[in-house]
Amino acid sequence: MKQLRSSKHRALIAAIVGARNAAGLTQRQLAAKLKRSNSFVWKLEAGERQLNVLEFIEIARVLNVRASAIMAQIEG
Repeated sequence: MKQLRSSKHRALIAAIVGARNAAGLTQRQLAAKLKRSNSFVWKLEAGERQLNVLEFIEIARVLNVRASAIMAQIEG
């Protein structure tokens, strides 16, 4: 996958990690809120996994941030 670990992918992950930290959640807590395994969040944040659009929207919802706000951070 060409997009995995690209600069845009790294920027997206950094924005999600920032939003998670701003929400005061650990990886484990985010995984629980998403009803996913801890490894799902770990692999995502380690850059080993891409997100599909629906997963991205769900993560944004759980973090109480607009998906469009996260996208705006990486579009530059």
